[in-house]
Amino acid sequence: MARIPSFTTRPGPGHAGPANIAALSTTTEGLWLLQALCGIETLPAVLVTRPYIADVGPPTAHPGLDALRDAGALLAGDHPEVHPQIRGWLETLGAPDIVLGAMIERRSHTGTAQHLRIAIARRGAMTVAATRHDQDVTVENVGAVPTMRALLARLLPLCGPDTTPADFDTIMVPTSDFLDGLTQVVRGEHTPKVALSRLGLTAGQQRVITAAADRPLMEMSLGIIRRHTTGDRVGIAAVAVTDTSEGRIVTGPVRSDSGDWWTTVTPGTLAAGANALTNLLGTVGLSDWYGHDRSA
Repeated sequence: MARIPSFTTRPGPGHAGPANIAALSTTTEGLWLLQALCGIETLPAVLVTRPYIADVGPPTAHPGLDALRDAGALLAGDHPEVHPQIRGWLETLGAPDIVLGAMIERRSHTGTAQHLRIAIARRGAMTVAATRHDQDVTVENVGAVPTMRALLARLLPLCGPDTTPADFDTIMVPTSDFLDGLTQVVRGEHTPKVALSRLGLTAGQQRVITAAADRPLMEMSLGIIRRHTTGDRVGIAAVAVTDTSEGRIVTGPVRSDSGDWWTTVTPGTLAAGANALTNLLGTVGLSDWYGHDRSA
């Protein structure tokens, strides 16, 4: 009878490297400090963070270094060194292949507005999310993004309680005409009935659009940027998920038969939102989340 090799019962080697980090929670100042230590000059604009000027040199004497070291964001040692996972996340945010920016405004029962800013950036196979609320920031690895539906499903819980889709027939109109009509309503130049009826909208459609324009309970707006070493390509349209007294709606771009971009407004289902995000990718010439390499 063969003997069982003794190595099968020995404990495995200990992990000598830095401990894994599930997420980074810090302040905007802490984020800037880590960004500076990594030599990254800017992060996605949607986060509205302070840029780092490389010519000034790394902030090696900043008073926040000890707090970051205690939190595990910096490795132990005489010289500040950013945890490799966090460095990878920040490098993805600083030089992504593609970045989806989201701004969420929620209203509490007292009418107080709460704001979230989110950047979801992909570089190579890595997708990272940074979420900012006031001066607090969370950065984490998103993992794989198999579809835009899966990505939207990760975002929607940040919008608050799930809301029933509004009940109305889908609207599809030229974007310029739609924006002109909304502008006239917001400025008080025409009543919603006059301004929106010119678009051929029914009374029910007008009611939903007016509720979204005047009295949104929550709105998440999303834009996209395709990055390249020779310059950025910014999406010519945006997507919005809006909760109203009539229910949830999704507004997004759609390409007409002539090749022009129109605006579509649909009941706010997950499928409708995913379709709108896929069309948003199309505004920068992409068909999926992994379809672009900035260095290619």
